[in-house]
Amino acid sequence: MPVVSVGDMAQQFVSMRNSGTIKQELDRLAESLSSGVVTDITRHLGGETAQLSGINYSLSQITSYQQAARETEQTLTGMQLVLSEIDTVRSEMGAQLVLDSFARNGGQIEEASASARGSFETMVNALNTRLADRSLFAGTEVFTTPLADADTMLADLLGAIGGATTLADVTTAIDAWFDDPAGGFATIGYQGDTGPIPRKRVSENKSFTIDARADDPAIRDVLKATAFAALASEVPGLNVNTQIEMLREGGTRMVASGGGLIGVQTRVGFAAAGVDQAATELAAQRTMLEMSRNNLIAADPFETASKLQSVQLQLETHYSVTARMSRLSLLSYL
Repeated sequence: MPVVSVGDMAQQFVSMRNSGTIKQELDRLAESLSSGVVTDITRHLGGETAQLSGINYSLSQITSYQQAARETEQTLTGMQLVLSEIDTVRSEMGAQLVLDSFARNGGQIEEASASARGSFETMVNALNTRLADRSLFAGTEVFTTPLADADTMLADLLGAIGGATTLADVTTAIDAWFDDPAGGFATIGYQGDTGPIPRKRVSENKSFTIDARADDPAIRDVLKATAFAALASEVPGLNVNTQIEMLREGGTRMVASGGGLIGVQTRVGFAAAGVDQAATELAAQRTMLEMSRNNLIAADPFETASKLQSVQLQLETHYSVTARMSRLSLLSYL
């Protein structure tokens, strides 16, 4: 029978290879024990990875929807804050103009008109609010400031009023500037998107329309009412009585415009509640999917610890045998 001998160098290579294999297995088991997840998922599942792939795909979809829901929720929250600020300014200014008894002198009229102008500027600045450098009330034109500045709009509106000297003529001019599709508000005042409102999808079966824009008729009515009072002392040629009538007309319209503004706030609030519910459902779906994935790839701690102990013993035995063989010498037997 032929005898196959292994040289010292070859034996060393074999020993090193065996040692490396045992160390790799030891590292794999140690990682599984610390992370709680098997390191070789394909081997663990016996090659049947279709279910795991499906779960991972669903989780990636949920991650995208959750990001969209967070962004939409932030946008709607910002809108609610802006609309609330505008409503507060509208309510306080309107009540003041309706209830005040203006003396027939220029000082009080100018003061009330200046106050209304300040309210108009506050509303315009609020509607031009940006969140994460994206406009809230410009529709899809999120990188465009929705409204021209207050001074620009009021100056153009004053030019449109021209030489009108009666409340009826002034009212006609202001209404036309704000309401005519070819008027100043549409061409100079509002600079955002005017197309159809797209729906924002936040889950597989839920999407919402965010239709609150600065050109919304309800918001436009609030701005129009405030502009009435803001220009009361600036339209040339008006007598004191007409100026007072403009202040009161503005105040009356501001109070009346509250219903429309509440409607906008309601739509935004309804959408915010829907997005919040969708986000809750997405979180629940994510939890269930993650539990299912963990059931597939989780490493049994007791089984892993037992295998780890066994491999440790194997490695110690390997080192012990290697050390003993390294001490063998022919001289010991001569």
